[in-house]
Amino acid sequence: MRNLIFGMLMGIAVCFGYWYFTQPETSTIKTVIPEEAEKLVNLEADRINKSIDTKGFEHSVMDEVTNIVSSVTQLDDSSRRKLDSVMSLLRIERKQLKEYKQYTVTWRDSVLKAVRTDTGFKYVDKWASIEFVSPKDSQGTGHFNFNYNAELNHADYWKRTRIMGKKKHYIDFWVSDNRATVNGVKRVKFEVKEPLFKVDFNASTFYTDRLNIGLDGGVNIGRTRIGGGYFYDMVDERWRPLVSIKFKLIDF
Repeated sequence: MRNLIFGMLMGIAVCFGYWYFTQPETSTIKTVIPEEAEKLVNLEADRINKSIDTKGFEHSVMDEVTNIVSSVTQLDDSSRRKLDSVMSLLRIERKQLKEYKQYTVTWRDSVLKAVRTDTGFKYVDKWASIEFVSPKDSQGTGHFNFNYNAELNHADYWKRTRIMGKKKHYIDFWVSDNRATVNGVKRVKFEVKEPLFKVDFNASTFYTDRLNIGLDGGVNIGRTRIGGGYFYDMVDERWRPLVSIKFKLIDF
């Protein structure tokens, strides 16, 4: 009787766990994985959240699934031409391109205090060096020397919107200069599809009331794995076959 009750409780727990982890989560960021029948995708990412960190750097954050496509046919004409030029520049074929990103950044400041030098004026800070060299005579023209050391940062990370909830993946990029702002982002990533059919072969071990060591292999079809193996029982000192069937209920 106790075994029956225990089995029923375990069944209820598994069903509840499956329901809980497969519930859709509410989020302010929408998934934009387009279907073939929907409108064509442009490289320009239009769902970007901006924030300022404690150092005054502006962060632009986008959902990792933004502009993920399975085929180049899902892109509009201008995006295809852009990727064609990128692949031509890199001398690669379409199948070699995994992801492309382009960030447009503006650096803006005013009333920069310059110091006089023997040849003109100069401004220097942690990132920029701007120098104006005066003409040698009244008929000549002056010129600028300019140097900017940009620290471009890019981070991929995940967060959960609730305890034990599904992970949400994000892309965060910023310039380490509080005078810099990101104007726009162009991005496309080609979806990597898991093969429906996979075969594996492993060295394996398992323990019940005794240790078993051996080899096993299996065939994975979607969420189902059919496997078999041959294991050596360390207590009985004999080899035994093993057949198993597994179905993946939860993946997170």
